[in-house]
Amino acid sequence: MLLIGFAGRAQTSSNPVGKWDFSIPEAPPEYSTGKAEFTMQDGKLVFSMLVNGQSAGQPIEVKKNDNTYVCEMANEYFSMKITLNPDGDNLKGMISSDQFAMGISMTPEKK
Repeated sequence: MLLIGFAGRAQTSSNPVGKWDFSIPEAPPEYSTGKAEFTMQDGKLVFSMLVNGQSAGQPIEVKKNDNTYVCEMANEYFSMKITLNPDGDNLKGMISSDQFAMGISMTPEKK
């Protein structure tokens, strides 16, 4: 019974667990679209991205401040912050680093 209730939960901007299509119009064409996924791991919301079918770094924990989802990635070459806000059932926001800032929009993956 619990499984049926869980499977019936809709993926929305307030419950982002699931797969999303993203668009970053200002990015170079090879990075402008891809897939993202929110999952629950050990009770924490985790975010990961696929660009050109390849992982764009390690999955990262998502911090939620009010209605805003914040993902911060860093490695030895760069740091980047993704901030997403609800826009109906979609998510919109910014990807920023010390070198750029670009808009991003995400829609639930079509099933």
